[in-house]
Amino acid sequence: MAAVSGAQDKSDDKYKLTSERLDQKSKDLDSQIKNQNKKLAEIVKKYNLLKTPEVRVVPYQMNYVLGPNFIEMEKHIFKKDELYQKDVVGLEVKKIKIYTDGQNISRIESQIYERNYYSGTMHIVTIVDPSPLAEGTDGIIFTNIRNGKIILENKKLGEIKNTTAHPIRNDLKRNFLIPHLAYFSNSLLFIAETYYGGLKDAESGMTNFLKRVIKY
Repeated sequence: MAAVSGAQDKSDDKYKLTSERLDQKSKDLDSQIKNQNKKLAEIVKKYNLLKTPEVRVVPYQMNYVLGPNFIEMEKHIFKKDELYQKDVVGLEVKKIKIYTDGQNISRIESQIYERNYYSGTMHIVTIVDPSPLAEGTDGIIFTNIRNGKIILENKKLGEIKNTTAHPIRNDLKRNFLIPHLAYFSNSLLFIAETYYGGLKDAESGMTNFLKRVIKY
């Protein structure tokens, strides 16, 4: 009995230690997500993007929409037939909508959309972060629709399984949320720097021209 009890205690300690590591990793991933959101907010503020409607140059296959209190970016890819490259057989879209007052961001809505024209299949996942600059990510909400049928509806990230055997919540953070936010923060930075770089070049060009003609 003593031997069995001792083995059980060791097993419990091992499980507890593994679980604590899982929880700590989850907090580390939360910190990375918050940092990406802060980066988005800093880009919006630094480049005054909410009051910059003249943006024209964006990354390839991306739409950029500026609203009164939001910035929306949509990346789309047309899938081609492997044999007949001219035939479009599907569409892949990932989109982010950043609600902002120009200083901070208050909400982030994302959507991942895939459609196959040949099979007629459609898959949509929407993700809503109601407090992107707050601590923790348990309140992020997921809705999954496949071929018109709701698979998950308003499922909070904090309710998604995260055990040592099935660390699904951590996987979502590591393999989707962080790279998703990083992609769009890098895209937003490219848009902002390209716009202001072009503006600076135009101003410098005019200044150099006027400096030269003053010698006439």
